[in-house]
Amino acid sequence: MDSRDSKKSSGLAVIDLLERGLSGPAKPFYVVVGKDEFLRRHACRMVRELVHGKPDPSCETAGTVVRVEGDHLDLAAFLDELGTASLFGGKTLIRVDDADDFISKNRQALEKHFATPAWPGVALLIVDSWPSNTRLAKLTPNDSLLRCEVAERFNIAAWARAWCKLTQQVELAADAARSLEELLGKDLGRLAQEISKLAGSLPEGSKTVTADMVDQLVSGGTQEVVWKIFNAISAGNPNQALSILDDQYISGNSVESSMKLQGALAFQLRKIARAARRAKSGATGGLAHAMTEAGIRPGFFQKDAESLMRHLGGRRLFRLMEDLVRTDLALKGGSKLPQRTVLEKLIVKLAVQENRSPRGG
Repeated sequence: MDSRDSKKSSGLAVIDLLERGLSGPAKPFYVVVGKDEFLRRHACRMVRELVHGKPDPSCETAGTVVRVEGDHLDLAAFLDELGTASLFGGKTLIRVDDADDFISKNRQALEKHFATPAWPGVALLIVDSWPSNTRLAKLTPNDSLLRCEVAERFNIAAWARAWCKLTQQVELAADAARSLEELLGKDLGRLAQEISKLAGSLPEGSKTVTADMVDQLVSGGTQEVVWKIFNAISAGNPNQALSILDDQYISGNSVESSMKLQGALAFQLRKIARAARRAKSGATGGLAHAMTEAGIRPGFFQKDAESLMRHLGGRRLFRLMEDLVRTDLALKGGSKLPQRTVLEKLIVKLAVQENRSPRGG
């Protein structure tokens, strides 16, 4: 039995390789596992560059890339491609997308070939999962397994700042990075896209992306709408709050605009919940300082936030984070209700005074 049979391959986290890429001579095969499309794309790029070198516009890239779908791939054809030398020199890279079914159907044969790989080409298998208790996983060297996933506690804001510096050569302010994280979560593809857009919108001579730019360019003007909804909630008027929400859905009329609105609402409510907890804990500077520390800007925003806090009261303020977690889970598929209905239920719950009935506008 191959000595690798006794090992568990934990693999390499692609998110840690984005700056430096892969190193060393190319392996006979690579497995890209995980569903994050941004990381998958970069993992495949890294393997291609390791096998064929970085693209050079002045000449043809050595080697060939053959890309096939796993559910249409025959084992004999796969092995034949791997065993055929490239007509252009270099190694042939065989990329198999959605390879899970192909692997399941040909597991025993692949185990045999993975144990003693002798083909001239390089196999690149793209899979959703790679269970560590299988013999194929145990035959996979650690540096051949590329994991495309974001850890639960991964610091997204810090990554966004580093990515902005690496790819755009400009700074992303700390509060701007936190705003992006709140609005976009762990969607690395969206984060990278918005960072590129923000950097491209910087005035000439400016080298820092600010939180104000994120508010204006990423949230798409929804922050102003959110504070109008909050003012209606503070007045104990759920009908007016729902009317503002309805107008936004009608004018937005797209999945992207509705997601931005949901993100912006949660973004500002989390700030308010954090400010309330900071103030309650006795942080120096009082409520105004606690709001500033939580990311609520002085002026009208803090005045409106304070009105909302007074309306909610201490008990509901300290339940607010729990309400937001439940709402987030429901929006992500934990409820059979439409996303809009989930959001409406949260707004009504916040707007209605406890032990009172809703009143109209």
